[in-house]
Amino acid sequence: MPEPGLVERAKNLLDRLCATPRFAGSAEEERARHICRAELESAGFECDQAPFEFSEAPARWGPPLAAALQAATIIILARMALMGRPLLALSLGGALTVLLFFADAYVKRKLISAFPAQRARSMNLEATRGDPRVWLVAHLDSKSQTVPMLVRIAGSILLGVMLVLAFLASMGELAGWHSVRVWGVIEIGAILGALPGMLCFVTNSSRGALDNASGVVAVILAAQSDGAPADLGVLVTSGEELGLAGARAWAQSATGSLRVINCDTVDDKGAWRCMFTSGKNAITRVAPLIARGIGYNLHVGRLIPGILADSMVFAERGIAAVTVSRGTISTLARIHTRADTSNSLTGRGAADASVLLAALAKDLA
Repeated sequence: MPEPGLVERAKNLLDRLCATPRFAGSAEEERARHICRAELESAGFECDQAPFEFSEAPARWGPPLAAALQAATIIILARMALMGRPLLALSLGGALTVLLFFADAYVKRKLISAFPAQRARSMNLEATRGDPRVWLVAHLDSKSQTVPMLVRIAGSILLGVMLVLAFLASMGELAGWHSVRVWGVIEIGAILGALPGMLCFVTNSSRGALDNASGVVAVILAAQSDGAPADLGVLVTSGEELGLAGARAWAQSATGSLRVINCDTVDDKGAWRCMFTSGKNAITRVAPLIARGIGYNLHVGRLIPGILADSMVFAERGIAAVTVSRGTISTLARIHTRADTSNSLTGRGAADASVLLAALAKDLA
């Protein structure tokens, strides 16, 4: 549990970081990064700012385009089946789904760094003490969206459900079953599921208290803690909200022997989650036991569908990586909106998270 005064320190740092929105590459983000650097240097870390370039275009226009293409795939599949060609529907639908999957992976891994349009610059803050094997990570940048995250996640899930139903209904058509009404429901569901993504555009009106000043504060306080390992790395990324750009830039030189604990979105209430993307790893196997030993109930599971986190990038490179988070449904409803301010947080969640992160880092070091 947090030591006396830790919650107050967390709240103070939250308020300072959340004085303004912190869009990637902005002067406001740079001011917040200076605050982080000063805090880490006071704990004996050597700090370096690593600049990188990226394209904002994939993150700005990719989600609306992807949602539209997914809905179009489902509708094409439905139209083919209704025309009495279910085998063609399955073949074409399968081909389009595979194509979209690989196109999405290509955009995320290649175009964010290489696409020539809407180029931008920002910096990661890299802090080291000793020879670190374990890295604590949190992204500093913030953004807002025209559609709240909770609605967008619901749309993504609905699209996935409609795609599965479309394939099942096509198989049913092959077996002699036919229902115009079911196909109508599938088409309407696909359109409704796609609308949140198609109408979701990046803006800059959120102060990003939950997402992700809370994670940054937790990481900094953990690094300053007496319970943290002597050898520790801290990475405060930028561009997470624009396709995980900062994590992708840093991961190019990262080795598979590292262990990364990313902290993203910590509310004052809700369940503690330790989320992975590429299967369980060295961290997920021991994290619940470590957490239980200091009084935390840490649930291990896959990253919530529709959410991106820096840990995904490290996992892609074979690095053991997880994202630690805490929240409720109402937490998701505030993310990427004007309501995500430090006024809604007491600092207790970030303080609690710092204790957990320090314990995890020390055991894994």
